[in-house]
Amino acid sequence: MRTQVSLECPAKVNLSLRVHRRRPDGYHAISTVLQTIALCDRLTVSRTEPEAPLRLDVPGGGAPADDSNLVMAAARTFFGAIGEPARGVRFELRKRIPAASGLGGGSSDAAGTLLALQELWGEPLSTDRLHTAAAAVGSDVPFFLVGGTVLATGRGERLRLMDDVAPTPVIVAAPAMEVSTTAVYSHWSRPGGSDAEFGEEELLPPPSMRRETAQWLRGNDLEPIVRRLHPEVDRLLVGLRAATLDGSDRGPQLSGAGGAAFGVGNWKDAERAVAGHNVRLFRTSTLPGRSRPERS
Repeated sequence: MRTQVSLECPAKVNLSLRVHRRRPDGYHAISTVLQTIALCDRLTVSRTEPEAPLRLDVPGGGAPADDSNLVMAAARTFFGAIGEPARGVRFELRKRIPAASGLGGGSSDAAGTLLALQELWGEPLSTDRLHTAAAAVGSDVPFFLVGGTVLATGRGERLRLMDDVAPTPVIVAAPAMEVSTTAVYSHWSRPGGSDAEFGEEELLPPPSMRRETAQWLRGNDLEPIVRRLHPEVDRLLVGLRAATLDGSDRGPQLSGAGGAAFGVGNWKDAERAVAGHNVRLFRTSTLPGRSRPERS
């Protein structure tokens, strides 16, 4: 019997994001293209004594080590789905993805938890049931089960897998402050909007251009709200957009409802552009769809 699984939990960026009207369940309908990037947390999941309570350790901090962490929520959801008590597991989470930045770190950690437990418990859930469990934890969690380049609709849980974009450099600038997704969405309004899916033609490049990541960058409806609520994010974007970039570089734009700005290409002037803005700068790249977790 396998007793431990370790895997990388990648961040994501929203290559595009359209927000529609609020749904009857209280969520906003969205259309978005999500892309995993090689900025990852590291999660190790180990079986312990069968009667031992769930335990989460976060060496180095960066996230809570209690029941408010989505790792714990995902674990309880998994065990509820298979009809077993939630116990006998230790989680070690090493954070690198900044919290509340729009990069999906918590959702990715939750998806990693589900994949690891699915592996350790002999894959008791079908693909559909695993997706349902992921959606119950959070809107972005189903995406992180698969990763790569994905068109997401509904509240983000309805996925259409696209061919992976070509490997592309990505620069991410994440401010030290955290942005509340709830607060951002509370300021959203679009008169005459629709609950239905629409706007895919705005989000998908022509088929002949879909390998080029830069062709997918088509804006973020939430960006003006984040910039208005957080002047430091506005200043960051102004500084980045004023930087001298190579002609192939595209962006920056914000990811999701967070404060992290990103762009694609070789941003030679990125460090100079963010100097004095109190941000963490990551040079990373796009990631293809998820492979199987490591086994031990």
